Amino acid sequence: NAFSPPTGFHVRSPCSLQAENRNDGIGSNKSTDRPSSDSDALSGMATSRFPNSVEDQVRQATISIRAASQDGIHRHSVRLLLPIIGATELDDWPGGARQMMEAAFPLVKDIMTQLPSAKDSYDNKKKSIINESVIDQADGVRAMFMQASTGPEDDSLAVLLPSADTVEQLKKLDMEVGPDREYILVNSQWVRKTDFGGFFGMGSSDSINFVENFQPIFHCTNVMVEGDIVRILRTYPGPWRVYLRNESNEDGKEKIDWIEIGTKDVMKTKTSEWQKSQMKNINSDGEKLFDFGKPTYENIREMIVSWEGYVPKSLSERASAAFTFIKDTL
Repeated sequence: NAFSPPTGFHVRSPCSLQAENRNDGIGSNKSTDRPSSDSDALSGMATSRFPNSVEDQVRQATISIRAASQDGIHRHSVRLLLPIIGATELDDWPGGARQMMEAAFPLVKDIMTQLPSAKDSYDNKKKSIINESVIDQADGVRAMFMQASTGPEDDSLAVLLPSADTVEQLKKLDMEVGPDREYILVNSQWVRKTDFGGFFGMGSSDSINFVENFQPIFHCTNVMVEGDIVRILRTYPGPWRVYLRNESNEDGKEKIDWIEIGTKDVMKTKTSEWQKSQMKNINSDGEKLFDFGKPTYENIREMIVSWEGYVPKSLSERASAAFTFIKDTL
């Protein structure tokens, strides 16, 4: 059966959208058709390059979720680099999490409506419907329920900027979605085990196990390392990739390139080495949640220093880079 917001959820006005038509399959439980080799090649090309626009992010996230679904993975963690809206001179996000959700909503809407498109057809007059619910009034955390035009088996759910305070609601939604439909957490706000209560790295084990079950299927973030602006990218099923922002001048015009300077394999399970490293690095904030081997600050610093074109930044260059980093967006 098609799932719907649980009793008591406040459902806002639905948004009707036409699902995009494509030729590639969705998942083992959703379609008996597998993507053709041509479709595989096109998908690989789309996710192998660096995303230079919001549309690129949406496309790569969609392809990554589809690929994960085909491999039997239906619990997805997605991290998007959001386009800045409503920024002031003092604060890029004066509206906080609510403003970030406004920026994330159209991106996630596009991702969700494209997911079931493989079973759609050009003459399909039905439209996928998205119902939006607020699951946490304090922070305005939103859940987006999509009823797919292709059938209830293709329904999906995304939650925008969930916090540790919403985990109990997320667990209830997990039961509603079921094991074989797509459940996507977008730009989750937790980092450490203590975010879920407790002290000295201890938190609710049930909550921690629940959130760590969502794998990083698509991830795009900015970080500053030694005065350099870096982006970390992961598109399923590939590794973590690290890109360095490089500025040059061509014919009097500034040119910005993102150069891949290294990769790191995704860690699918907690190894003994990873657990030991976390215990060594634990501090008063508590132990970090499992990050699937995402490149650390030190990993990235080593990649930068080892890059053939590396030149250490001066103090003035670092100050300028910090200002650019604050304003950097797709």
